[in-house]
Amino acid sequence: MRIERVYIFGMALEPIVVFFLLGELGVLVALAIAYFLARYHKGTAHHYLMLAAFLADLLVFKPLMYSRAGTAWGAFPWDGTRIAPHLFVAALAGAIGVIDILLGFKYRVKKGPKMFMPPKGRLHRTLGLLFLAAWSVAFVIGLVIFLETWVP
Repeated sequence: MRIERVYIFGMALEPIVVFFLLGELGVLVALAIAYFLARYHKGTAHHYLMLAAFLADLLVFKPLMYSRAGTAWGAFPWDGTRIAPHLFVAALAGAIGVIDILLGFKYRVKKGPKMFMPPKGRLHRTLGLLFLAAWSVAFVIGLVIFLETWVP
């Protein structure tokens, strides 16, 4: 049995589109929780949750969404969408995220099962906030594209 459409909030969506929407919302929630874990000095939990969210987004959702967009919209650029700014900001967020993860590994301190960031890890903190801001902007632009595409 193949599901042709999923009805959510009055929209008839393809199942893969629902998967992307829920997946990106899940990544957003995971990034927000990871941010608060860092703020409350829960370094180990922050580390693993941030890595999981970042890798799921970069290695699962982004390639699948790009592949789907290429088959649905044809060759880039896709007229009538805000895809160019979205792709630029998403690529920027990805690059900042990779650099930030490397800095996180460079500056982290492990004592037993606990991890923490010493004061010299300030650059990791700053880039982490920049990553979250860029990722959030890309998410909002992507959400606008979603709404313009699927909401009548």
